[in-house]
Amino acid sequence: MGRGITPLGRHRQREQFARAVEALPGETDPAFADELAVVALLREAAATSGPDEAARARMRERVLAAAPAPAPVTGIERRRPRSGARGRLAVALAAALCLVFSLAGMSLLLSRDALPGDALYGVKRTAESASLGLTFDEESKGYKRLEFASARVSELETMVDRYRDSGGGPLGGYLTALTDFDADASAGSRVLAAHIDADGRVLGPLREWAASQATRLGDLRDRLPAGATARATTSLDLLGRIAQRAADLSARARCAAVTTGQADEVGPVPATGECVADAPVTPGASATQPPATSVAVTPPAPAGDPTATSAPVPPAPPAPPPAAGTTPATSNPGLPLPSVSVSVQPPVQLPSLPITLPPLPGLTG
Repeated sequence: MGRGITPLGRHRQREQFARAVEALPGETDPAFADELAVVALLREAAATSGPDEAARARMRERVLAAAPAPAPVTGIERRRPRSGARGRLAVALAAALCLVFSLAGMSLLLSRDALPGDALYGVKRTAESASLGLTFDEESKGYKRLEFASARVSELETMVDRYRDSGGGPLGGYLTALTDFDADASAGSRVLAAHIDADGRVLGPLREWAASQATRLGDLRDRLPAGATARATTSLDLLGRIAQRAADLSARARCAAVTTGQADEVGPVPATGECVADAPVTPGASATQPPATSVAVTPPAPAGDPTATSAPVPPAPPAPPPAAGTTPATSNPGLPLPSVSVSVQPPVQLPSLPITLPPLPGLTG
């Protein structure tokens, strides 16, 4: 093997030498005669110096005898592969749940700015429904409905600004926002109008909200696409009805008959008759009960007092006739009251006695 052989040439020489070693004895390559002679001597030395077959058999038996016997397979070990597969399945399910929860959280986070017509707008509305289900007070639910309706108007404002230079954007998004606005506004008005109070704690804010949203939507109506302008007019009419209903219910808050007992799309229907003030009744008092009379009785004088006088008490005047529809106070209205003798003792007069005081030292007069 001379110098200057390339790696490719060296690789070819190695392949030729390997084929020469594996070739039959009669097919030797004369180019590798010396190398093949060395290989033959090594093979002969390995055959003569190594252990024979009997020695190899004894060595094999000795090694097997020294090795520990395998433990018998029990039922628990037989079920171990199943438990391992079950564990891997549990880990896979836990990972899948974590992935689902993470994706849901990311969807909720990204859906906050979603607009009607976007892919995540449905996720946004679902989150709003879930928050409404977690609200248990009816009045709070009404305010939350109004908050959702205000969010729809904000979405309309965003869409108008976004598609200002592109012809208004998709018409379906505007119609969806207006439909959702009407649904939330009607539901909130029905809930809040049912809480009628004399001080206007609920009806006043409802009327103010309807007026403010009508102003916002009126400013947007001329900037909406042609197909959504008529739909916005319907929403403005609904806001006007809500404001008028809140005003009518507030005007009859102190009347005996506030509503007719019926309700429509925006809440209870106010009564239309004459407003009769509902007079408060004092607890424990009755309108048909006659006023109570007081009688002063003087205790009798001691026996043997010559100054004591006895005067008959005149009978009490007869009670007025009972009003129609009432029950008489006594079971025998025709019998007069018995006369009672009351002893009256005049005050005792003490005799006036002159009292003389001796002059005191240090005092004059």
